[in-house]
Amino acid sequence: MQLKKRYTCLLIIFFALTPLQKLWAQLGATSLDGPGIGISVDYLPASRYIRPEDSVKTKSTTSQQRYNFGAIFSLGSHVDTATGKVRNWTLAASGSYTKMLNKDYDNRIFPEELLDAQLALQHFRSIGNRWGMVSVLSAGLFTDMEKINSKDIFINGGVLFVKQHNRRFSYGIGAMFTNTFGTPMLLPAILLKWQTESKFRIDVNFPEKISVSHRMNKQTDLALAFRMRGSSYDVENAPDKKRLMGYSELSVGLENTWHLSRHIDFVASGGSILYSGTTFREKSLSEMFSDKPMHRFATNYFFSGGLRWNFQPRK
Repeated sequence: MQLKKRYTCLLIIFFALTPLQKLWAQLGATSLDGPGIGISVDYLPASRYIRPEDSVKTKSTTSQQRYNFGAIFSLGSHVDTATGKVRNWTLAASGSYTKMLNKDYDNRIFPEELLDAQLALQHFRSIGNRWGMVSVLSAGLFTDMEKINSKDIFINGGVLFVKQHNRRFSYGIGAMFTNTFGTPMLLPAILLKWQTESKFRIDVNFPEKISVSHRMNKQTDLALAFRMRGSSYDVENAPDKKRLMGYSELSVGLENTWHLSRHIDFVASGGSILYSGTTFREKSLSEMFSDKPMHRFATNYFFSGGLRWNFQPRK
């Protein structure tokens, strides 16, 4: 029972962080740090389904193939020469198509396809010596592609106040609104970024990743990364006719980046899926903290590869 409660709390955290994660073009190991375009493909081989009622591994299996796209464009930037304050606008586009191959299930549980596509407009402005304000508004389609209508459109937005403590450490707190649960609601939002500049670079970028990387030479970086991934979808044929599907995933693996030029990187990664779980809920606020069956997959491994085109040249 205690283990089940921990899993439930974990998924609730992912539900709360999903709007924040989806506002930027995230591609796993091929994530964009600034203006650019990235594409990647993830492969998760067949993993055995763990039924929620007794946590028994069944003969049923699910494999996943994910095709990801992300782009960030700078729309304009202005620096006040008198005060040094900065204002800029950026536009982010992201999308992910997942093909799920479900075998040997007695009843249908998981969809065969999942699609999310989103546009996000972000504005940053300085409001003090070290403080800044980030405002974001986004709209996206999160669907199982069986029937696309207004229920598949999720709108997110909010404001975060970010303090640049020094050039290596910054943090932010604010509030985000989302209609993921049907009725628009406010959720707390937290950002945390910390980087070292030693031989082994530690990069904490919450809620996306924690990594330790090492520059092997001018052309190659190698990193060990722990990543969090969360998504919500409106689905048609889910267990008990629950429309809101929430998926959460924790992974750890090696990420190798080859700098093909000052603008283009090739990234290959692989490792273990430590945890992946899915719940199905009604799209209502009363369902957010309710205890729902956790449909899990056994520990798995993954492979990923992608290209990243940075508009600004690498230093």
